[in-house]
Amino acid sequence: MSDERPTATAELEGLLSRLQEGQRALMKAVAEAAPERFERSIAEGDSIKRILERSADDVNFYYGRLVAQALSLPQPPGMETADFGSLAEAKASLLLAHRRFSRLLHDLTMADLKRKTRLESTAEYTLRQVLETAVAHYRLRTDQLRNLGEGVSKKGA
Repeated sequence: MSDERPTATAELEGLLSRLQEGQRALMKAVAEAAPERFERSIAEGDSIKRILERSADDVNFYYGRLVAQALSLPQPPGMETADFGSLAEAKASLLLAHRRFSRLLHDLTMADLKRKTRLESTAEYTLRQVLETAVAHYRLRTDQLRNLGEGVSKKGA
């Protein structure tokens, strides 16, 4: 039984670490994006601007709401859907969205990961599932951003 506690702590720390790594990878991809290509659309109408707006909205209004509900915490007031005017604004907003999201997780325990949560239009999820999906979200948006950047580079060449 003495091995169970360190293993559980390592598991929780690993999950939170993957979440943080995903966010850092996205922010690195944002830093590598060309500001002059921010609003330029390619393939299926995607743009750097739109990808980053969706990412901020997902963190704020989907993952943040699910976590807050699971932990019986209030949502931060005054959030609006993203409409970025520049790459710098997008970067600042994404950092803020992740900071808000991270604050919801600061006292997280292994028992909390089993808590159930849902929004009006979603199925029921455990908090663990929500966080694993958030990790996947960061990876997806990072890949989309990098692929879009490559697509724009190839088109512009």
